[in-house]
Formats: sequence, structure tokens, C-alpha cells
Amino acid sequence: MKRSRMRTGIVALLFALLLAPAVLAEEHVIDATEWTDEIIEIEVTSSGLRFTPSEIRVALGSTVRITYVNGGGRHDWVLDEFEAATAVIGVRQSETVEFIADEAGEFEFYCSVPGHRAAGMYGKFIVVDMDA
Repeated sequence: MKRSRMRTGIVALLFALLLAPAVLAEEHVIDATEWTDEIIEIEVTSSGLRFTPSEIRVALGSTVRITYVNGGGRHDWVLDEFEAATAVIGVRQSETVEFIADEAGEFEFYCSVPGHRAAGMYGKFIVVDMDA
């Protein structure tokens, strides 16, 4: 009986570990390419040296409003190609930037605090030309 429970527990744990990356990956992507809002509003948070979401997709020509909420430490949110950047802010502080996604392509947003980008504090910002 104990071995059966142990096997069931191990199988359940393995199943959960196999599914976890897929679930986490879905939670870290925002696809706003079909959103019809006048302004695409997205909240980006950080925990440790990671942004959530780690990937953002918008349609070409969208007005995008990013509110960055810092979950710990001192960080910022920067997207060079659209001249969008927050100030370096402290724990539980937030700042909002707004810009027009007027160039299609794949870009990288990141934290500009020295060493943070190299440690993995970055994500993808993808602008999709829906007419292409």
C-alpha cells in the first residue's frame, strides 16, 4: 500500500514537473495583436532578475502603455527602439511609459542597471505587421 502511494505521488510529481514549463511559458507571454483597445495597456512586473511577462506582442501602429511595477531591488524597464524607458525605481514603486509601436520586428526590453541584462533581466517585444 505504501509503495503504491509512493509511486502515485512520484508519477504525479513528474507529471506536474513536465507540465510546469508549458504553463509558465503561457503566463509569461502577452499577445495583444488582436486587442481592439485604443491604447494597449500592459503591466510588467519583476521578481529577482526576471520580467513578467517576458514576451509582449502588439500590432504595428499600436499605442502601447507599459506600467512597470518593481517587485524588488532597484530596476528599470527600457526599450531602446521606441525610446521608451522608466527611471530606475525601488521596491513596490511603479512608472508608466507610452509609445507608438511604429516599426515591425523583434526587439529586446531590458533592465539597464549594470549587470542585470547580462544576468537575464530582459524580454522580447514583438511588433507584428498584421497586413503582411
